[in-house]
Amino acid sequence: MPVEQPTNRVLAALAHVDRRHWPSHLERVELRQGQTLLAPNAAIEFMYFPVDALVGLLHAVGPGGLEAPVALVGNDGLVGVAPFLGAPAERLRAEVLHPGCAWRLPAAALNSGPQPDESQMRVVLRYLQDLNAQMSQAALCRLQHSLYQRLSRWLQDAFDRVPGAVLHIEAATLGTWLGTEPGALARATSQLAAEGVVMLRNGRITLLDRAQLAQRSCGCLQQVKQQTDPLFSHTA
Repeated sequence: MPVEQPTNRVLAALAHVDRRHWPSHLERVELRQGQTLLAPNAAIEFMYFPVDALVGLLHAVGPGGLEAPVALVGNDGLVGVAPFLGAPAERLRAEVLHPGCAWRLPAAALNSGPQPDESQMRVVLRYLQDLNAQMSQAALCRLQHSLYQRLSRWLQDAFDRVPGAVLHIEAATLGTWLGTEPGALARATSQLAAEGVVMLRNGRITLLDRAQLAQRSCGCLQQVKQQTDPLFSHTA
Protein backbone atom coordinates (compact mmCIF):
# COMPACT_ATOMS: atom_id res chain seq x y z
CA MET A 1 0.00 0.00 0.00
CA PRO A 2 1.64 3.29 -1.02
CA VAL A 3 2.25 5.73 1.78
CA GLU A 4 1.42 9.35 1.01
CA GLN A 5 1.74 10.80 4.53
CA PRO A 6 3.32 8.21 6.85
CA THR A 7 2.82 10.25 10.07
CA ASN A 8 5.83 8.39 11.45
CA ARG A 9 9.21 10.10 11.52
CA VAL A 10 11.41 7.13 10.62
CA LEU A 11 9.03 5.87 7.93
CA ALA A 12 8.84 9.35 6.41
CA ALA A 13 12.64 9.54 6.36
CA LEU A 14 12.95 6.08 4.77
CA ALA A 15 10.25 6.84 2.19
CA HIS A 16 12.07 10.07 1.38
CA VAL A 17 15.14 8.12 0.26
CA ASP A 18 13.32 5.16 -1.38
CA ARG A 19 9.83 5.57 -2.86
CA ARG A 20 10.08 2.63 -5.29
CA HIS A 21 10.13 -0.79 -3.64
CA TRP A 22 9.22 -1.73 -0.08
CA PRO A 23 6.72 1.08 0.68
CA SER A 24 4.25 -0.85 -1.53
CA HIS A 25 4.36 -3.70 1.04
CA LEU A 26 3.18 -1.53 3.94
CA GLU A 27 -0.12 -2.33 5.63
CA ARG A 28 -1.94 -0.18 8.18
CA VAL A 29 -2.88 -2.30 11.23
CA GLU A 30 -4.46 -1.78 14.65
CA LEU A 31 -2.33 -2.57 17.70
CA ARG A 32 -4.04 -3.80 20.89
CA GLN A 33 -2.99 -2.80 24.38
CA GLY A 34 -0.81 -5.57 25.81
CA GLN A 35 -0.05 -7.06 22.39
CA THR A 36 3.48 -8.43 21.99
CA LEU A 37 5.03 -7.31 18.70
CA LEU A 38 8.50 -8.79 19.23
CA ALA A 39 9.65 -11.67 21.43
CA PRO A 40 13.27 -11.99 22.57
CA ASN A 41 15.44 -13.97 20.15
CA ALA A 42 12.42 -14.92 18.02
CA ALA A 43 12.52 -14.44 14.26
CA ILE A 44 11.08 -11.06 13.32
CA GLU A 45 8.21 -11.44 10.87
CA PHE A 46 7.09 -7.81 10.79
CA MET A 47 8.48 -4.38 11.53
CA TYR A 48 6.13 -1.71 12.90
CA PHE A 49 6.06 2.06 12.46
CA PRO A 50 3.57 3.38 15.08
CA VAL A 51 1.26 6.23 14.12
CA ASP A 52 -0.80 6.82 17.25
CA ALA A 53 0.15 3.76 19.33
CA LEU A 54 2.83 3.68 22.02
CA VAL A 55 5.12 0.66 22.31
CA GLY A 56 7.48 -0.21 25.14
CA LEU A 57 10.78 -2.06 24.67
CA LEU A 58 11.83 -4.35 27.52
CA HIS A 59 15.05 -6.28 28.11
CA ALA A 60 15.36 -9.54 30.07
CA VAL A 61 17.50 -9.07 33.18
CA GLY A 62 17.75 -12.61 34.46
CA PRO A 63 16.01 -15.94 34.92
CA GLY A 64 12.36 -16.14 35.88
CA GLY A 65 11.06 -13.77 33.22
CA LEU A 66 12.22 -10.56 34.90
CA GLU A 67 12.37 -7.62 32.48
CA ALA A 68 13.60 -4.05 32.61
CA PRO A 69 11.85 -1.32 30.57
CA VAL A 70 14.39 0.42 28.38
CA ALA A 71 12.72 2.67 25.76
CA LEU A 72 9.47 3.99 24.30
CA VAL A 73 8.56 3.97 20.61
CA GLY A 74 5.77 6.07 19.17
CA ASN A 75 5.31 8.00 15.94
CA ASP A 76 8.98 8.90 16.20
CA GLY A 77 10.33 5.41 15.61
CA LEU A 78 10.46 1.81 14.52
CA VAL A 79 9.84 -1.50 16.29
CA GLY A 80 11.99 -4.31 14.91
CA VAL A 81 15.06 -2.64 13.49
CA ALA A 82 17.13 -5.86 13.24
CA PRO A 83 16.12 -6.88 9.67
CA PHE A 84 17.47 -3.58 8.37
CA LEU A 85 20.82 -4.63 9.84
CA GLY A 86 20.71 -8.13 8.39
CA ALA A 87 19.84 -9.78 11.73
CA PRO A 88 16.86 -12.15 12.12
CA ALA A 89 15.97 -11.30 15.75
CA GLU A 90 16.47 -8.96 18.69
CA ARG A 91 16.98 -9.54 22.41
CA LEU A 92 14.18 -7.14 23.30
CA ARG A 93 10.48 -7.69 23.83
CA ALA A 94 8.12 -5.08 22.39
CA GLU A 95 4.72 -4.61 24.04
CA VAL A 96 1.92 -2.20 23.10
CA LEU A 97 1.35 0.19 26.02
CA HIS A 98 -1.23 2.49 24.40
CA PRO A 99 -3.44 1.07 21.61
CA GLY A 100 -3.57 2.61 18.17
CA CYS A 101 -2.53 2.04 14.59
CA ALA A 102 0.81 1.47 12.91
CA TRP A 103 2.25 0.77 9.50
CA ARG A 104 3.42 -2.86 9.30
CA LEU A 105 6.19 -3.98 6.95
CA PRO A 106 7.00 -7.69 6.39
CA ALA A 107 10.65 -8.39 7.09
CA ALA A 108 10.63 -10.47 3.91
CA ALA A 109 10.06 -7.29 1.89
CA LEU A 110 13.66 -6.30 2.60
CA ASN A 111 14.86 -9.57 1.08
CA SER A 112 12.62 -9.60 -2.00
CA GLY A 113 14.07 -6.48 -3.58
CA PRO A 114 17.10 -4.20 -3.48
CA GLN A 115 18.93 -4.26 -0.16
CA PRO A 116 18.83 -1.07 1.94
CA ASP A 117 21.23 1.42 0.44
CA GLU A 118 23.56 3.86 2.17
CA SER A 119 20.88 6.54 2.52
CA GLN A 120 18.43 4.14 4.16
CA MET A 121 21.10 2.77 6.49
CA ARG A 122 21.93 6.30 7.61
CA VAL A 123 18.29 6.74 8.65
CA VAL A 124 18.30 3.44 10.56
CA LEU A 125 21.61 4.19 12.29
CA ARG A 126 20.38 7.65 13.27
CA TYR A 127 17.35 6.05 14.86
CA LEU A 128 19.54 3.57 16.73
CA GLN A 129 21.54 6.53 18.03
CA ASP A 130 18.23 8.06 19.14
CA LEU A 131 17.29 4.86 21.01
CA ASN A 132 20.70 4.63 22.69
CA ALA A 133 20.42 8.22 23.91
CA GLN A 134 16.96 7.51 25.32
CA MET A 135 18.14 4.36 27.13
CA SER A 136 21.23 6.01 28.61
CA GLN A 137 19.38 9.07 29.86
CA ALA A 138 16.58 6.97 31.36
CA ALA A 139 19.13 5.01 33.39
CA LEU A 140 20.64 8.22 34.75
CA CYS A 141 17.19 9.64 35.46
CA ARG A 142 16.29 6.70 37.70
CA LEU A 143 19.36 7.37 39.82
CA GLN A 144 19.14 11.14 40.08
CA HIS A 145 15.52 12.28 40.24
CA SER A 146 12.45 11.92 42.42
CA LEU A 147 9.48 9.77 41.46
CA TYR A 148 7.38 12.90 40.90
CA GLN A 149 9.96 14.26 38.44
CA ARG A 150 10.38 10.90 36.71
CA LEU A 151 6.62 10.45 36.39
CA SER A 152 6.32 13.92 34.84
CA ARG A 153 9.20 13.19 32.47
CA TRP A 154 7.76 9.79 31.47
CA LEU A 155 4.33 11.26 30.75
CA GLN A 156 5.83 14.16 28.82
CA ASP A 157 7.87 11.69 26.77
CA ALA A 158 4.84 9.48 26.11
CA PHE A 159 2.58 12.37 25.08
CA ASP A 160 5.31 13.64 22.75
CA ARG A 161 5.21 10.29 20.91
CA VAL A 162 1.44 9.99 20.41
CA PRO A 163 -1.00 12.52 18.95
CA GLY A 164 -3.78 13.81 21.11
CA ALA A 165 -4.03 14.28 24.85
CA VAL A 166 -5.29 10.92 26.13
CA LEU A 167 -3.08 8.00 27.13
CA HIS A 168 -4.64 4.60 27.90
CA ILE A 169 -2.35 2.87 30.39
CA GLU A 170 -2.91 0.84 33.54
CA ALA A 171 -1.36 1.87 36.85
CA ALA A 172 0.47 -1.45 37.13
CA THR A 173 2.13 -0.92 33.76
CA LEU A 174 3.11 2.63 34.65
CA GLY A 175 4.54 1.37 37.94
CA THR A 176 6.67 -1.16 36.08
CA TRP A 177 8.10 1.54 33.83
CA LEU A 178 8.89 3.81 36.76
CA GLY A 179 10.15 1.02 39.00
CA THR A 180 7.96 1.94 41.94
CA GLU A 181 5.31 0.40 44.17
CA PRO A 182 1.58 1.20 43.78
CA GLY A 183 1.23 3.44 46.83
CA ALA A 184 4.06 5.77 45.85
CA LEU A 185 2.82 5.94 42.26
CA ALA A 186 -0.72 6.73 43.40
CA ARG A 187 0.56 9.63 45.51
CA ALA A 188 2.65 11.05 42.65
CA THR A 189 -0.14 10.78 40.05
CA SER A 190 -2.69 12.21 42.50
CA GLN A 191 -0.42 15.19 43.08
CA LEU A 192 -0.23 15.89 39.34
CA ALA A 193 -4.01 15.59 39.12
CA ALA A 194 -4.55 17.89 42.11
CA GLU A 195 -2.33 20.50 40.46
CA GLY A 196 -4.47 20.43 37.33
CA VAL A 197 -1.78 18.95 35.11
CA VAL A 198 -3.53 15.68 34.27
CA MET A 199 -6.89 14.00 34.84
CA LEU A 200 -7.02 10.34 35.90
CA ARG A 201 -9.96 8.06 35.19
CA ASN A 202 -10.35 4.30 34.66
CA GLY A 203 -6.91 3.51 33.24
CA ARG A 204 -6.84 6.71 31.22
CA ILE A 205 -4.60 9.73 31.69
CA THR A 206 -5.74 12.96 30.06
CA LEU A 207 -3.19 15.73 29.64
CA LEU A 208 -4.63 19.07 30.71
CA ASP A 209 -1.57 21.34 30.73
CA ARG A 210 1.45 20.35 28.65
CA ALA A 211 3.52 23.37 29.72
CA GLN A 212 2.99 22.64 33.41
CA LEU A 213 3.91 19.00 32.89
CA ALA A 214 7.17 20.06 31.26
CA GLN A 215 7.95 22.38 34.19
CA ARG A 216 7.52 19.52 36.67
CA SER A 217 9.68 17.15 34.64
CA CYS A 218 13.40 16.80 35.18
CA GLY A 219 15.69 18.01 32.39
CA CYS A 220 16.44 14.52 31.07
CA LEU A 221 13.98 14.60 28.19
CA GLN A 222 15.27 17.93 26.93
CA GLN A 223 18.83 16.60 27.02
CA VAL A 224 17.81 13.63 24.88
CA LYS A 225 16.01 15.89 22.39
CA GLN A 226 19.06 18.11 22.05
CA GLN A 227 21.01 15.02 21.00
CA THR A 228 18.43 13.36 18.79
CA ASP A 229 16.32 16.03 17.08
CA PRO A 230 19.18 17.11 14.77
CA LEU A 231 19.55 13.50 13.58
CA PHE A 232 16.40 13.76 11.46
CA SER A 233 16.49 17.46 10.62
CA HIS A 234 17.75 16.79 7.09
CA THR A 235 15.59 13.80 6.19
CA ALA A 236 12.13 15.37 5.97
